[in-house]
Amino acid sequence: MTGPGPIAEAAVATPERARGWMGRLLGAARYAFGAPAATGHRERRVSGIVQGVVTGLAARGVGVAVSLVSVPLAIRYLGAERYGVWALIGSLLAWAQLADFGIGNGLTNALTTALGQDRIDQARRHISTAFAVFGGIALLLGAATAAAWPWLHWSSIVGVHSRLGRAETGPAIAVAIGLFLAGFPLSVIGRVYAASQEGRLSNYWGLGGRIAALVGLFVVTRTSGGLVAVVISGFGIGLVTNVVSGIWLFRHHRPQLAPRLSLIHAGSARGLVRIGGQFFLIQIMALLVFETDNFVIAHFLGAAAVPPYSLTYSLFGYTGIIQSLLFSYMWVGFADAIARRDGAWVRRAFLANLAFSVLFTVVAVIPLVFVAKPFIAIWAGPSVVPPMHLVYWIAGWSLINAYCSPIACLLAAASRLRWQMIYAAMATAVNLAISISLVRSWGASGVIAGTVISYLIFVCIPTSVDVTFLIKGLRHAS
Repeated sequence: MTGPGPIAEAAVATPERARGWMGRLLGAARYAFGAPAATGHRERRVSGIVQGVVTGLAARGVGVAVSLVSVPLAIRYLGAERYGVWALIGSLLAWAQLADFGIGNGLTNALTTALGQDRIDQARRHISTAFAVFGGIALLLGAATAAAWPWLHWSSIVGVHSRLGRAETGPAIAVAIGLFLAGFPLSVIGRVYAASQEGRLSNYWGLGGRIAALVGLFVVTRTSGGLVAVVISGFGIGLVTNVVSGIWLFRHHRPQLAPRLSLIHAGSARGLVRIGGQFFLIQIMALLVFETDNFVIAHFLGAAAVPPYSLTYSLFGYTGIIQSLLFSYMWVGFADAIARRDGAWVRRAFLANLAFSVLFTVVAVIPLVFVAKPFIAIWAGPSVVPPMHLVYWIAGWSLINAYCSPIACLLAAASRLRWQMIYAAMATAVNLAISISLVRSWGASGVIAGTVISYLIFVCIPTSVDVTFLIKGLRHAS
């Protein structure tokens, strides 16, 4: 007898291949979105990074979609003037996040180290202390705001002229600040997810909060609540989401980490404030470098020279979106590996992160150099198209940032911050000096040239040396 023949074999093989592909797809989905099945420390680190990045991209995608839907809803409901106030409230509270004075970053390192060393008691002490510290900061900020409130004429500050807008602006800002301060201590929850290498869970809660806020906005636009109701639907639903997330985390998911008043520790507070203060100073100097460019250009060249620079800078900023997502998850992975004295993993992961960051940015930047000018002309109009030399300088800065970001990530995870503060201070001073001296002759290109030159000399070179010695020391210790 003869065998089943090629047609019959293909008929049998096709569903088997389909099941194989389906199984692989389901396995990949479980690896990217589900609880990690790996039990080894290295496998957990890698799965935590992958899941954090994948779910982070999904969260950003949902955030963009929610924004596309919510912006027209809010504008139609509030009108241009009151919507402008709503946007300004968001910017105000974004700056208010700096009020943690870098303590959140210090908490991430302290928690990851404690969990990496299986010191649950120490981790719980850090969590309890952080809640108390953030609660104290919130109370101080609330008292300062209440004391200054009678002298703050918000409608004049934000330029509101309509009677309805003037009536709603003060109460809306008061409600927004109150909700922000109430939720300020809850930022600890996200740090616990991160230090536990479960960033995907934080992203899931964030997704739920964004969708719930959109539903709340839709409901509000069917009422007469006005700007105050919009504020409550946005920030209030976010606060409720964080509260529910915290209850689930500390009662069901990780009850062994639940905070207690009796565990608040002065030594832990001093450590968090000390490390956090160093992070805070680095953040401030970074803001001085990046947020003064537009002011220098406007002062010396006029406000009309700002849009070509800011639009080009924003466009090239998208080349670093993957690295920005990787940063926080690699940070925790590095901190965990350092706590476990796994120097070999640190070296391999650092080199892989550095290579990926640089290569991805090169691949993204090269075509963008050629399409930036025509794209901006279509996107924003021919009056704000940048000169080609500005495009080149900003492309160069994107590559420098791609190189420096993985280095800064590892140094931050190792709490090697003292010399970074010195490097950042020198880069800030030199950047401003070069920018001001070149902006008259080079135009806006002189401003970004100052950033490129100062970072190459005072950040890229010395931190490269620092990270080399750090990796050698970790390998020797392990």
